[in-house]
Amino acid sequence: MIFLAKLGIGALGTALVGAAALSSEGFIYVNVLEHQPGGTHINVLVPAALVPATLRFVPNHHLAKASQQLRPYLPAIDAAIPALNDSPDGVLVEVADPGEHVLITKRDGSIVVDVNDAGETVHVSVPLRAAQSAIHQIAEANPAD
Repeated sequence: MIFLAKLGIGALGTALVGAAALSSEGFIYVNVLEHQPGGTHINVLVPAALVPATLRFVPNHHLAKASQQLRPYLPAIDAAIPALNDSPDGVLVEVADPGEHVLITKRDGSIVVDVNDAGETVHVSVPLRAAQSAIHQIAEANPAD
């Protein structure tokens, strides 16, 4: 009986450590709601730590064009993301047109994009650290591999 208790505590501890590791980078959150009868509602919450692992399974030839286009901008990206991380939370961009509103903010170490228009509402939140890691991984893709 004591063995089973120890085994259960070990399994629970492993699950907690695994959950902590997965959530350490934060979460990517996507919420899309179409404003029409029978419209689609997509709600996805994914640990950001899964993005680099998932990108390893994408064949490099699928990332080749994105890699080539990203490389010239890596110095600017590498300067911008830490500066954004160190900056206070707040509005970065706001566009308000009749029937449409776009708001891009920095909040709690994430870039948050909110789009509201007559057709749909879109909310996307991506942790800055996860974005930088994924951008580098895509930029390093070599189609010859």
